[in-house]
Amino acid sequence: MNKPNPQNEEEKINDPGEVMQKVFEFTPQGLCKYRQQGPYLICVSCEVQHATYIGMDRLMIGEDEMGHPILKNRGKQA
Repeated sequence: MNKPNPQNEEEKINDPGEVMQKVFEFTPQGLCKYRQQGPYLICVSCEVQHATYIGMDRLMIGEDEMGHPILKNRGKQA
């Protein structure tokens, strides 16, 4: 039987530089305020920048009473 040799075992190094610390925590505020930039709805109210792709065929025309974006299809009108 092989007995564990304490000289061959890895030593645990206590290096505080390798500890991952939580520097930033994002807490969603609920509803976002969006502005359209090209094919994206960009949130302008949160600390963390985020967006939603809506495509080139839709246009944000406003927000409803709940704060959700109102989208309209860009269609050819006859």
